[in-house]
Amino acid sequence: MKRFGVLQGLYLSFFSADLYRDVAKNWTGIGLLYLLLLLAITWLPSGFRVFTSLTTFSTEKGAALAQQMPRVTIGNGEMRAEPPGRHEVKDPATGEVFLVIDDTIDEVPSDAANDMMVLARKEFGTFQRNQRRVWKLAPGFNYELTSAKVQAFLSRAPYWAAPLTYVGAVAGSFVFRTLQILVYGGIALWFARRFKAGMNYQAAVRLAAVAVTPVIVLRTLIWFTPTEPRWYIRWPVAFVITVLLIRFGVRAAAEPETVATVPV
Repeated sequence: MKRFGVLQGLYLSFFSADLYRDVAKNWTGIGLLYLLLLLAITWLPSGFRVFTSLTTFSTEKGAALAQQMPRVTIGNGEMRAEPPGRHEVKDPATGEVFLVIDDTIDEVPSDAANDMMVLARKEFGTFQRNQRRVWKLAPGFNYELTSAKVQAFLSRAPYWAAPLTYVGAVAGSFVFRTLQILVYGGIALWFARRFKAGMNYQAAVRLAAVAVTPVIVLRTLIWFTPTEPRWYIRWPVAFVITVLLIRFGVRAAAEPETVATVPV
């Protein structure tokens, strides 16, 4: 019978041989529900950080940004600004121009600076990493943008952008981690044969799903530090930690429950 629940696995995965034995012998499936819950919990701090950052920006800098916006009217494939002329919208934090609105020119110029957007009378263009992309304003597209609409958009952004970012992060990492535990499951199965643990591939993948928990938790904590190691350091270290935990877990599963276990 199952001894440990999913929530207990979030912290016992760091040291408990009894947990790994229970996962291998008594849990079912390949651990996808556990993995999804783990990612949903560990991404919560990042989602909250996105929400607070957007809220701070909208309250402290949103008004300054909105005040720079002219009234923009797009109709029949043409843009008009009120008052007419060239308008430069600057980042309130750095003072750098990131958007130019100019109804005195029909086309986006080719010499705009990097990390800038340009809205001309008949075109809209972006310049990023020395790449220039330009779109014609569609004749059937009609829109009006005002300073008030910009301020309202920035005020609402934290309440839809943060949840959307959170869901996307959980979904993307779930796909990546699922593929990862399938690979780690093969490593766990190799250890199972070596230690004569009598474990099938399904149980091996399930055990791998629990074994990646410490790395995921530590990775979440590292995100909140001022600096973090380079990827060519993080990934090998994460791999070694996970493989050691898989070995520890498989070895625990190969032992009878009466044998005392020592944390890894």
